[in-house]
Amino acid sequence: QASELTLTTTEVAVRPIQVWVRTAGVIDGSRKSVTAMISAADGALVKVGQRVRMFSPESRSRMYQARVVRVESSGSQVAVTATLVGSEHENSPRYILEVVTERGEFLSVPNEAIIETGGKQVVYVEQADGSYARREISVGAQGELFTQVLDGLKPGERVVTIGSFFIDADHKLKGS
Repeated sequence: QASELTLTTTEVAVRPIQVWVRTAGVIDGSRKSVTAMISAADGALVKVGQRVRMFSPESRSRMYQARVVRVESSGSQVAVTATLVGSEHENSPRYILEVVTERGEFLSVPNEAIIETGGKQVVYVEQADGSYARREISVGAQGELFTQVLDGLKPGERVVTIGSFFIDADHKLKGS
């Protein structure tokens, strides 16, 4: 039945792996800047000018945009200050910050292409004849949208993203 599905494939390629550094912070007296503490490891990824999404714990449905304006190391922690873009925001003393950072550019596939089964990560690779072959891969850094591939795939190959679970179920039913 998997052959009757419309599947979406994506090319295996070198692309940036984005990771969101999440933390909580307190807004200052001017109601324009929020300062938060993060670990030194996460702090190494945060740079002045990066985008920040913020929301108050009381109202997670309203997102506010901000930019990192200061990053200061303080021993094992790093203080990050973000300034709100625009003037409209809630009257909350605390905000959750999500800083969009990049781990670097790596050979990667979309997260939804990876199926975890039996402690292994597998993808389905499109073959020249239009069939799909199950392939075990080794993964590295996992980002918000893409995961680094350390072994098992080559640039330019195409992996199934939407519909991979149907192929996997079909594969398991046939015992192949």
